[in-house]
Amino acid sequence: MFSTQRRVWHVVATTLITVTFPAIPAAAQSKSPLRAVIIVRHGEKATEPKENPPLSPAGEARAQSLLEATRQAGITTIITTDQIRTRATAAPLLSALHLQGVVVPRSENPKEDAAAVAAAVRRGGGTVLVVGHQLTMPMVIAALGGPAVATMCDFEYSNMYILLADGSARLKLLRSHYGTPDPPRTDDCHITPVSPP
Repeated sequence: MFSTQRRVWHVVATTLITVTFPAIPAAAQSKSPLRAVIIVRHGEKATEPKENPPLSPAGEARAQSLLEATRQAGITTIITTDQIRTRATAAPLLSALHLQGVVVPRSENPKEDAAAVAAAVRRGGGTVLVVGHQLTMPMVIAALGGPAVATMCDFEYSNMYILLADGSARLKLLRSHYGTPDPPRTDDCHITPVSPP
């Protein structure tokens, strides 16, 4: 697993030396050009309380895995929602990198949430980590100009999406995993139709 992550970060680091994202309006850019966006789902959540649950022990372990997987990625901005589980997933990395997180409050409209996160990404510049939710992750990727990706199953937490410029108007999407592997996908990929699961 770690050798795969090292290969992914080698590709990311090599690519970041020479490219920036195209087609970002100058008014939306921060002082530093946007170089890469890493998007993950929050760690596994506790079953109680139903509203805004914290991380489970497995989720806390995944937050530590995220720290180890991305510590050397050159992250300059970390964006979460206002939910406990996204903030707790980012907390170890925020502490290690001495960064203040950017919190984007969630609403009842996942598309509006995705647009708000994408705007925060563009303002952040540099290399941005987004810790989001199952339903909004594909929408955030699309809002940033990336390709279509499928919504994760309820039990999937290890996916890591990395958006990079490839020299064209399209963004290149790299897919990786971190932490404990997810169970294998079956024909019964349940997706909770409520945001944010």
